[in-house]
Amino acid sequence: MRSSRFVRAATPFVAALAAVALMAAIAGAHHTDRQDPNDTPGKLDVKQVRFAHRSGPPEWQIVTIGRWGTGEIWDTGYLMVMIDTEAGAPAEHYVLVRSTGSSLVGSLWRARNVGVDTYLGTVPVTRPSRRSALVQVGLFRLTFGEDRSFYRWWVETLFTGSTCRRSCQDRVPNRNAVLQWRPGMSPSPSPSPTPSPSPSPSGSSSP
Repeated sequence: MRSSRFVRAATPFVAALAAVALMAAIAGAHHTDRQDPNDTPGKLDVKQVRFAHRSGPPEWQIVTIGRWGTGEIWDTGYLMVMIDTEAGAPAEHYVLVRSTGSSLVGSLWRARNVGVDTYLGTVPVTRPSRRSALVQVGLFRLTFGEDRSFYRWWVETLFTGSTCRRSCQDRVPNRNAVLQWRPGMSPSPSPSPTPSPSPSPSGSSSP
């Protein structure tokens, strides 16, 4: 039937539109959550990392399972966002969050294979709750490899205390890293051209 031929002809185009809509929904989501189980002793066992999708600087909110105060992690606890911008692990940059005893401070570093890491300046840090810290960094402050349209990130925490004599380390995700496209550089699926319906054989009549 003519309607059946139209449905078959339109199917590729509809599928392409659905793919484009799905990509747009993912890109426009408020945040990407990475869950982590209760698998590390100490105060900085990560429960979730929320990565915000926004037009401004990338933003990570690190949420732990238990509560902790800034005084409790002074010289004993650290939170880090590791950022791979060039050629894979180890990360070329990292954001370090530490306590001064009364507040949290953040700093951006360039990791070096040889010698001391390079301090690149401060980054803003806030505490949305007693279980979390939120940090952000502008991508313009990072050095990217040639033609590198994305970066990879993961979160690490380090805590030393009565239950972590040799320090307890947590990583999210536990393996690999999260790939994130740089703004305006994510690939977009191209809609397939709509095929033209085959003409009816000459002399035949449509049902």
